[in-house]
Amino acid sequence: MKIAKLLLNDHAKFHFGDSSGDLKDHFSSDQLVSALMNNVVLLYGDKHLSEFTSLLREDHIHFSSIFYGLDFLPKQQHKNGATVYFFPRPKVDFMSTEQHSVSYKEIKKINYVSIKLLEKLSKSWNEEEEACKFDFRSIVLIGKKFAVLREEIADLECTEQELQSLRFLHFDSKPGVEVSRDLKKPGKFYFQEHLEVTFDETKYYRVQPFMYFIIDGKLPVFLNAAIQLLADEGIGGKRSLGKGFFHKIEWKETSYTLPQKGRYFMNLSTYFPKKEEAGKLYFYELEKRSGFVYSLGGKTVRKKSAMVINEGSLFREKVKGDMINVEPENFDHSVYLYGKSIFVGFGGKA
Repeated sequence: MKIAKLLLNDHAKFHFGDSSGDLKDHFSSDQLVSALMNNVVLLYGDKHLSEFTSLLREDHIHFSSIFYGLDFLPKQQHKNGATVYFFPRPKVDFMSTEQHSVSYKEIKKINYVSIKLLEKLSKSWNEEEEACKFDFRSIVLIGKKFAVLREEIADLECTEQELQSLRFLHFDSKPGVEVSRDLKKPGKFYFQEHLEVTFDETKYYRVQPFMYFIIDGKLPVFLNAAIQLLADEGIGGKRSLGKGFFHKIEWKETSYTLPQKGRYFMNLSTYFPKKEEAGKLYFYELEKRSGFVYSLGGKTVRKKSAMVINEGSLFREKVKGDMINVEPENFDHSVYLYGKSIFVGFGGKA
């Protein structure tokens, strides 16, 4: 599995907005592909645009959304460190088989699960209950939104209380005033929101969050360069205010392969169904896509809106998804929404 690891500075700030104006805590695959497309144009002009579009449309390459990972870096050389990658939580209920110390209220707040925990959830799928049924005592919460298997962190000298107290995702809001060109008019008062990602620590470890996404397929040279440019060009909104940038981008080759078999399939990207695929949906959430076209040259034209299926949704069968044209009326070039799927098998054996 090829991973682009996006290394952050401490107190890195991001603005990932949705159609309602609220902030999200992750950057979706359709937004990622849009950013890469603009980077390709910035580097090469129109030279590779049709090639990139064809690679996406013909399923030669797929991108996941951008998720989180944690590096546990030991403060002392003789201690073991660890790196944990997280996937989105499946859009299903969790049920406990035993008495447990973790409440259902805490379980509902989990947004991300480690790769190993996702495998356990898949095996613990209960078809009759339509839920993952397992012993809650087997998991440990990191902060409120992240969960790992207890055995994954057995070699780390961290207490459960230390892990639960970690906080590295913060939504912040600061007041501001618009400056009018006409100084006679008072500026409008507003609040500027952003997501701040901070480092944290336990007694023996520095805990550094990072972002990452998965690439499935052979990566051409021009696309490799466009990904590297994400560090300088950034992602998301408010980049003119210093938000959205990375310290460094690294490539990681892991021995882990995404499970391709299961009763169901969970998507790791935003997905737009073809007409014949709509009946394959099982558990899912919808999200609206709208907003303005970002095109080099400063175009501010509103694109057509569409509904997409969120990450972590379950499907009865594998589906491919579609790329749709959301080009505004009388616009001078095509504008695509990337809605192709990248899946992991779920629910045990098919």
